[in-house]
Amino acid sequence: MEKKKDLIPIAAIVVFLIIIVILCAARLNERKQEKDSTGETAESVYTVSESQTETQTETETETETESAGANLSAAVSAQDETESVENELPSGKQKEQTETKPAQGTVRTISGNDPFAAAEGVNKTNEEMLVEMASYWEQNNTEALDDLAHLSWFMKMSASIADSDTFYYYGERNSQGQPDGLGIACYADNAYYYGQWSDGMRQGDGEWIKYYIYYDDDTVSDRAYQLHMYRGEWASDMPNGVGQEHYDLDLSQADRKDRYIQNVIGTFKDGLYSGEMYLTTLNWDGNQEEWNGIADEGVWSPYGSATNKREVPVCRNVDDESNYLWLSTRNNKERGIGELMP
Repeated sequence: MEKKKDLIPIAAIVVFLIIIVILCAARLNERKQEKDSTGETAESVYTVSESQTETQTETETETETESAGANLSAAVSAQDETESVENELPSGKQKEQTETKPAQGTVRTISGNDPFAAAEGVNKTNEEMLVEMASYWEQNNTEALDDLAHLSWFMKMSASIADSDTFYYYGERNSQGQPDGLGIACYADNAYYYGQWSDGMRQGDGEWIKYYIYYDDDTVSDRAYQLHMYRGEWASDMPNGVGQEHYDLDLSQADRKDRYIQNVIGTFKDGLYSGEMYLTTLNWDGNQEEWNGIADEGVWSPYGSATNKREVPVCRNVDDESNYLWLSTRNNKERGIGELMP
């Protein structure tokens, strides 16, 4: 009897180990099924060359070490709390750095619905979608472009692009197969470009548009922003030359006292403001104002001396030359189209 009693704990341990093995096998099978269901990605139409990727990666590493002031989303003033916020330079649309990341396997919804659900029944190739979008771009039909970008199958096409070095392309190519001539491209994060290309890069006249699509779990972004656009001259895959940056805004989503940059018109160098710049701002109450400023490769030239809180007047009101927009000196750098810069 004593021997049988000694065997009971051993048997229990063996049973416990078998249960653990079964659970681990089941979990591995679940993970494999998840990977099979989500890992399938459409073949990329075009990926930038390795040399371009290496340069961009080095730039990204350097940018990550910079302060938040390198982006349009940086805090732009340290003025005394008693001063009006109307004198601060608006910061522009944030790059999607602070958005809360969903848990793995979580389905992100818009108004409680899966935004890609309707795409399952649509049998269109990426090429067919880009051809359709290009036709409206040629007609300058911005309303139709907006409608297409918000369709679930266009959103799914953009969402299938994994990184900033890859994009879907339709248009003219050179003998090496690189985009060259007139063409259209779809990027990640609901961004598109239509215009001239040279040797795989955006070069010449072109227009870039990013559509902001907000998910239910996004509690960080300023939902007043609807669209971000640059139209003008390009070189070396970046805005270079004369152009216009523009935001579409929904002021019904704006907080009281907020002011937004609506337009920046002038010359650009590698995406940075560089030269005489004309700005318009739009307040939460619909009041629009015009401003002039001078920048040199992303650094605004002050109209006067810094205050004791290290702020400088960087843009002057067109209708009232005694009225300025102010910017903290520590953030007066790399001012430009932040979402296009590496």
